[in-house]
Amino acid sequence: MAFDHWHIYQAEEFPLIPHSFSYNYTCLSVMNWAAMKDSKQHCVVIGAGIVGSSCAWHLRRRGLEVTLIDHVPPGQSCSSGNAACISTSSIIPFSYPGMIWKVPGWMLDPLGPMRIRPLDFPALLPWFWRFWRVSNMQKVEAIAAAQAQLMYTVFADFDEILDATDSQYLRHAGGAIHIYDSEKEYRDNQWQIDLRARFGFETQRLTTTEVKELAPCVNLHGGVAMMMPGWHHLLDPEKVTLRIAEHSFAAGTNWIQDRVTLVKADGEAVRVTTESGQSITADKLVVAAGAWSNSLAKQLDYTVPMIAKRGYHSMIADPGVELSCPVMSLSRVFVMTPLSDGLRIAGTAEFAALEAEPDYRRAKALVKHASHYLDGLKTDNVTEWMGQRPMMADSMPVISASPAHDNVFYAFGHGHYGLTQGPTTGRHIADLVEGAEPTADLTPFRFDRFTNS
Repeated sequence: MAFDHWHIYQAEEFPLIPHSFSYNYTCLSVMNWAAMKDSKQHCVVIGAGIVGSSCAWHLRRRGLEVTLIDHVPPGQSCSSGNAACISTSSIIPFSYPGMIWKVPGWMLDPLGPMRIRPLDFPALLPWFWRFWRVSNMQKVEAIAAAQAQLMYTVFADFDEILDATDSQYLRHAGGAIHIYDSEKEYRDNQWQIDLRARFGFETQRLTTTEVKELAPCVNLHGGVAMMMPGWHHLLDPEKVTLRIAEHSFAAGTNWIQDRVTLVKADGEAVRVTTESGQSITADKLVVAAGAWSNSLAKQLDYTVPMIAKRGYHSMIADPGVELSCPVMSLSRVFVMTPLSDGLRIAGTAEFAALEAEPDYRRAKALVKHASHYLDGLKTDNVTEWMGQRPMMADSMPVISASPAHDNVFYAFGHGHYGLTQGPTTGRHIADLVEGAEPTADLTPFRFDRFTNS
């Protein structure tokens, strides 16, 4: 391995990473890190969101020399602004029978959950074609089965990584309330409830009285509510990701804050070049760069059908109401999550070019929807955010070795569920990098699954 004209930032040298909290870098008391023995293998991980940071954490724990690279500090981008929900029952793809007929109504509604920017639509057509092709029930059930295999270990994987980083206090295991605006909508979507139940994800219909006991400020307006016990949420998703990364740094992972522009691989090594001209040669490479991963995959293999499905949130610092768990409107497709610093209202699907400017009218629409459900909501102290969800056409992530290179691995495309599946993906990628047998069938998540479709 070689390190060419670049600086390895060790754990005590992080001027670019916020240190409102920090670890004792000389004393790691969990997960038997002190007994860890370094191997001769060096792995570079590109991307320091929840997925990439979890990959680095697991790889370092297994004794590999690890370098984590991103152009922003760990825990930024989607790992910062997501809905903060760990949603293990979310196994149904976004393309399903009948969904296509809802799109015109969504598009015509200025407060609707979906928007496609007209100028960008032609470039998105190939993706939408593949998206539509998985909307038959046979494929929906196959995707649900594959996603369930990942979801079954999510809580255990979070337990492992949160225990190790002393971060359990940032997780709340209180379930979530899901709402349909009418009985008809509830009955029309009964098949989704039944399908989740087939894979062990149960729901409980709530009475109006039960909803008021759980969340006194919630007004159903005659709608239907369900309790989803298979949901947890994080009180600060950005902090959780940063703690995972910093714990890995404390164990010896190297950190470089720079943008990767060039990647090459052969049978012997991988070479990564950054925007500032740094060059890193290593044994193995993990691409976990979220919506930007295709630009790197194109240099190593080819692109896959993934686009940026842009999401927005409005953060209310002093909402004037209290929720003990997330409340999600399935009719309006957004979620209200109580965090340590206020109420986060997150959702919408905007399809646009990766470099397109944000349209914060989408975030303002979320506040209007939240006011419909939350009696007494105060909306005078709001900040807005937009992030790029890496969305695959079949709603499943890529967790896979490269088709062309034995020493390159991919971990991206988790869409809405990067937070949920981040630690689990990190564990599976560590297995693949080490050549160990994965504990789940990762065939449905192969990089090359679209070559014959």
